[in-house]
Amino acid sequence: MDNENDSRGNLEKHGDMEGVVLKAAEVSPLKTSDDEMVAINKLTLEPLESEDVFTFKVAMCDNEIDRTFEVFPSSSLNKMQSLFIGKTVIKDHQRSSDNQVARVYETELVASDTEVSKTGEPYTQLVAHCYMLNTESNKDLIAQVKGGIKKEVSVGLSIGKAVCSICDKDNTKDYCRHYWGKEYDGETCYFKLEDPTDAYELSFVAVPAQPKAGTVKSYGAKFKEFDEKVKTKTEDNAVALRLKNINYFMNIQNNLYGEEIK
Repeated sequence: MDNENDSRGNLEKHGDMEGVVLKAAEVSPLKTSDDEMVAINKLTLEPLESEDVFTFKVAMCDNEIDRTFEVFPSSSLNKMQSLFIGKTVIKDHQRSSDNQVARVYETELVASDTEVSKTGEPYTQLVAHCYMLNTESNKDLIAQVKGGIKKEVSVGLSIGKAVCSICDKDNTKDYCRHYWGKEYDGETCYFKLEDPTDAYELSFVAVPAQPKAGTVKSYGAKFKEFDEKVKTKTEDNAVALRLKNINYFMNIQNNLYGEEIK
């Protein structure tokens, strides 16, 4: 694996928070009903009417193994459903009050009656309903959403566990030696993102997260010495790459927190 595809040892600085996972999502229009207005007005200081808002929905993520060989099990989606209610929608992950453009007022799990994920669960999407104020200052943004210009969204959240499908090791606590996408005895490795602990925001972005991956993998595990000896050149290269990534991780930790990590 190369640096672009293996970043478990890299700390991505996202709002000074370690362990943030970013997932790409897509926007689509939403017709505002009376029930939707009831949910919206739970978040407002004064009641709004349907003409006061523009609403849209975001298919944030699902329980399928994605192209980065990560998956949210259904149990994670269930917890994320409540975590995202009331969260803000911003632009380019720039967290400032002036950059807040919308808010999540409702979420739903949409399950298929026929489709099954590669992990054997009924295929399910987590969908967020969002609203923004129908004001003159938002006029251009609303037009861009309606016109399909602003349609890519990145979702930021923290997870409690990143469990390897091969060894069941939680990579937030213990750094295992398996690589997502690589086969081990005929089984392809992927990571189960379990126990989400917080949701931070949705963000309009030009390119969701990493160009190839669509995610930022910074699980937060500390490096441990390998128990097995490296026997082949391929394994040796993999270990060298991982050590390089770990050194990078520790250097950033030192810069962030001003203390030496041992």
